[in-house]
Amino acid sequence: MKIRSLAAASLFVVSIVGSHAQFASAVVDYNSGTGFATGYTTPAAAVGAPSTGSSVSPFSPAYAKSQLVSIGAGGWLTLRFDPPILDNPANPYGLDFSVYGNTFFAITNGNYSGGGITSGALGGNNTGATTLQVSADGTNWFTLNPALAPTVDNLFPTDGLGDPGLPVNPALTGSSFAGLGLVGVRALYNGSAGGTGYDVAWAQDADGNHVNLPIVRFVRINVLGSKSEIDAIATVRGTLPVFAEDFSQDPLANGWQIFGNTNLFHWNLTNQNVEVTWDSTKVNSYLYHPLGTVLTRDDAFSLSFDLHVSDAVAFNYGQQLSVSLFNLTSATNASFGRATGNARNLFEFDYFPDTGYGPSMAATLIDTNIGYTDFYFVYANETLAPDITYHVTLNHAAGTTNLTGQAFTNGVLFTSFLNVFTGPITDFRLDTVGITCFQDDGFGDSILAHGTVDNFVVSLPPPPVQTVVAQFQAGQWQAQFTSRSNWLYTLECTTNMVNWIPVATANGTGTNLFLTDPTPAPGEGFYRVRANRP
Repeated sequence: MKIRSLAAASLFVVSIVGSHAQFASAVVDYNSGTGFATGYTTPAAAVGAPSTGSSVSPFSPAYAKSQLVSIGAGGWLTLRFDPPILDNPANPYGLDFSVYGNTFFAITNGNYSGGGITSGALGGNNTGATTLQVSADGTNWFTLNPALAPTVDNLFPTDGLGDPGLPVNPALTGSSFAGLGLVGVRALYNGSAGGTGYDVAWAQDADGNHVNLPIVRFVRINVLGSKSEIDAIATVRGTLPVFAEDFSQDPLANGWQIFGNTNLFHWNLTNQNVEVTWDSTKVNSYLYHPLGTVLTRDDAFSLSFDLHVSDAVAFNYGQQLSVSLFNLTSATNASFGRATGNARNLFEFDYFPDTGYGPSMAATLIDTNIGYTDFYFVYANETLAPDITYHVTLNHAAGTTNLTGQAFTNGVLFTSFLNVFTGPITDFRLDTVGITCFQDDGFGDSILAHGTVDNFVVSLPPPPVQTVVAQFQAGQWQAQFTSRSNWLYTLECTTNMVNWIPVATANGTGTNLFLTDPTPAPGEGFYRVRANRP
């Protein structure tokens, strides 16, 4: 038997994509202002990752014209982000992106050969004022609260060996670094590449009112005094994978699909949202996108979105308009009936217009089993006003059989869903996010509503396969990886990339897992790890 060499074997991991740092993808516009650094006027230098490598440290900043763009007083730089920046409170320190410049810690002991000590004072920093603006669509701009947003090109100097997706603790000040050398500075950075951190939640309108922006595609740096040199802007790498959609592109050309009646959904290019008609006299219809993973009661996850309802009328006992996480196979089954109690695997927001019993906003969780009582919901007796956009959030904690829900207006809590109905939830399987329009019960209990949905954000649990190492061990092919509990893992092999043969299986343990092919076939072969929910 010919044992394959390590170079002849490959490992394919079937999994969702985890979160990681992203950078500006394009320059939108640039005005150098006055007093800028001569020669540093190439705005494309701020596209992509900040300067890296051992030559860039908090004592030795980026300096080349290819690394930096300078903005003088009265100037600005606008950058686009694809994928967008998310307002994610779960990020480290609640920060969403970091701006990198060419500031540095001044050396006070005269040792410039690698043994420098700093007092915490900065060199090369902007001593003037700056403001940052953010936008979801490139048209409507909002300023990050100047009382909260630090000056650009200031703390913290870039470390080329650090992680640009990890911010420095914003509680640190220049004096925190007094008396430290490079080792001490990096210890306080705790693996970060530095940069000045910002939170999208600081966005406000011209009157100083909070503005809810779940997704941001544009950042504009305005320099009001002195000058700033910009190296890059990096998004903060969140602790969990995230699915996000702001409908800046046609959803049907961006992975979304329609099941049922296509006339109920219309993408508005101008407003960059989806116009929806919830008409329960039509068949079950969904505008949906696969999540790339399967969520169960063992997982922590959340769903948030913006909802504006222009009108909603219910008839007889009524029915709901909804936005959901659901199981695509279940929801597209011919026997699926939300209004008839023949539904399963749902995690959804509902709004029931008043039919004589009062209106209500609710969040519902339906079990994988079909039953009229196998569900859990929380609700608030509130009306969706036609002139207000609501930001709805639903959350599920790992291992629980319930959910929580809230609605916000202009960043202020409007209501929490505190009234509770408990049911016997055992488990569920969710793999899709979508706008859901359910067919009525056939007895005239129905709804007709119109509105828009925008800015989906679904936070997901960690990928089921992480930190993969693949190698030969004593003539056997072995894959080692970090697994998750309640997943079933299969090591599969192929010699032709068509027929995949399972060679080992194991249940996830939440720790390192080893899958081994004890008798590798001769010649060239390929392996992959498949993760499934049992």
